[in-house]
Amino acid sequence: MQKLIIFMCFFLYMNAQEDLTSRAVITSTNKTILSSELAGNITYLNKLEGDYFSKGDILVKLNCEVYKAKKNKVRIEKNIAYLKYKKNKELESYKSIGKFEVDISKEEYRKQETEYKIATINVKRCNIYAPYNGRVVSRKANQFQSIKPNEEIIEIIAIDKFEAKTFVPSFWLRWLKKGSEINLDIDETNSTIKAIIKEVGSIVDPVSQTVLVRVTLNKPYENIIPGMSATAIFKINK
Repeated sequence: MQKLIIFMCFFLYMNAQEDLTSRAVITSTNKTILSSELAGNITYLNKLEGDYFSKGDILVKLNCEVYKAKKNKVRIEKNIAYLKYKKNKELESYKSIGKFEVDISKEEYRKQETEYKIATINVKRCNIYAPYNGRVVSRKANQFQSIKPNEEIIEIIAIDKFEAKTFVPSFWLRWLKKGSEINLDIDETNSTIKAIIKEVGSIVDPVSQTVLVRVTLNKPYENIIPGMSATAIFKINK
């Protein structure tokens, strides 16, 4: 019995000196589906699957003629409301009109100001801009197609910051530390990338007894895209 205990201790000690590994998947920190807040006809949607784009690029344009016309109409109504309010203020100074009429014209002007702000926002919504540097994952709609509010148009993914996710045995929590450096051996490119442990999961899966670990890939890295598989190599301090 004593020999068995000594052997087990020796076995655990030897294993502790070796690097430990787990399987990982490359992901992007940002992935989203863009949709329109307005109804309209798509006049511009040129990016295809895999195409690159930069932050601030116009990805989608809607026919904005109706919304521009509404904005112009509201602008005119706002100006008329202001002239009425200004005139009533002048009449009030001559005691030709009561305070009630002045207050009503003032509130009407403020109402038209708000309507104009809404119309201005709607005109801006005719264009959908890229929120970050990225690539197109898929298109959910096509150019010249008429869409409804909140209808999906294009799915995109960020390329500036990748991370890897891996599940490791929960007993590794004894030595896993945020900020520790690990290596990622990428299957598809047969390359090795340095990475840093960003976060250790907040819960342990009670069935598999594993915990999620997220690691940030160090730049520069080339030819890496989300969905690639890797082997995460954790270095154990000797």
